[in-house]
Amino acid sequence: MRQSPYQHGPEGSQSILPKHSVLVDTDIGDDIDDALALALILRSPEIDLRGITTVFGDTQRRARLAQHLLHSYDREDVPIAAGVRTPLQPRHRPSGVPQAAVIDSRAVTPAISTLSGPELIVETALAQRGDLTILCLGPLTNVATALMIQPDLFMAISEIIMVGGTSGLPYPEWNVRSDAKAAQIVLGAGIPVKLLGWNITTRCQLRGCDLQRLRSEYSPETQFLSQLLGVWKRHHHRWQSDLPYIHDTLTVVALCAPELFEFEEITARVFAHGPLTGFMVPRIMNGPLVQAAIGIKAETTRDWVMTRLITSSRMQTS
Repeated sequence: MRQSPYQHGPEGSQSILPKHSVLVDTDIGDDIDDALALALILRSPEIDLRGITTVFGDTQRRARLAQHLLHSYDREDVPIAAGVRTPLQPRHRPSGVPQAAVIDSRAVTPAISTLSGPELIVETALAQRGDLTILCLGPLTNVATALMIQPDLFMAISEIIMVGGTSGLPYPEWNVRSDAKAAQIVLGAGIPVKLLGWNITTRCQLRGCDLQRLRSEYSPETQFLSQLLGVWKRHHHRWQSDLPYIHDTLTVVALCAPELFEFEEITARVFAHGPLTGFMVPRIMNGPLVQAAIGIKAETTRDWVMTRLITSSRMQTS
C-alpha cells in the first residue's frame, strides 16, 4: 500500500503535504543503514521518491537488493539503475553485498533500468527542473560522473544531502576516502550541500529495545528489515557493535526534520593526492562551502526514526 499524500487538518479537513522530489544514491548491501534509510524514505509522506541509483563494487547486485526492498514496500514504480562499479580514484577493494542473500529469486519484479546510474541522475534532475534533492549514502562516484557528462547539471539539482567527511577533526571517512576525486568534483560543483559528518552520525545508534520493536511489529516490511539486520549481524566485523549506527537514515531526518540538527556554513576541503589522500579538512583551509551538521538532538532523532519505521500500518491507506 502506498502512503497517503494527505494529512488531516482542523475538523477533519485534508491538506496536501509538501513534497520533496528525491533521488537516492546508495551502496546498499553491506552496512545496514542504507536499507534503513530507504525504508524510512518509503515511510515519509513528505518525500516523492523519483529514483534509486547504486554505487561501488557490484552495483547490479546492489540494485537487485534495492529492488527487492521496494517490492516488500509495494513501491515497484520507482526506477532503479545500477551505477558505476569502480571509483574515479580507487582507494581500496569495494565492499561486498552480503544482504543480497535475502533476495527471493521467485519474486516477480520489474527490470532494472537500462540507464546507468549517472544517466538516471541526469534524466531525473533535468525532468525535475531544479527541484531535485539527491541523498548520497555512499561514495560520490555516480554523482561526479553525472556532473562530468552533463556539465550544466549543477543548475538542475536543488540540494545534495550527503553522509561523509567530517565537521570536526580531519578524518579519512569511508565514503569520501573511497573516492576522494569524486568528492572533490561534487563539493566543488556549486550545488548546495548539507554535510553529515562521521562526528555527528556516530552519535546516533539503535538500542537493543529498538531492534526488539522491529521484530515484534509483524508487518511484512518490518519483518524484512529484521531479516536484513540478521544478515548484517552475521557479516559485520567482530570489532563492530551489534547495535547499528544509523548514519544514512540521518539524510532523511535532515530533509524532513532539519530542526533536529544544528548546521553551520564551513569550508570542506578533500585531498586527492599526497599523504592526506581521502581526508576531509574542515574550516581551517580554503575549500568549497557546505552547510555542515555540527550538532544533533540524538535521542529525539532516534525516536523519530523508529516511530516512522514501526508505524507503517498507521501511515497507509486502504
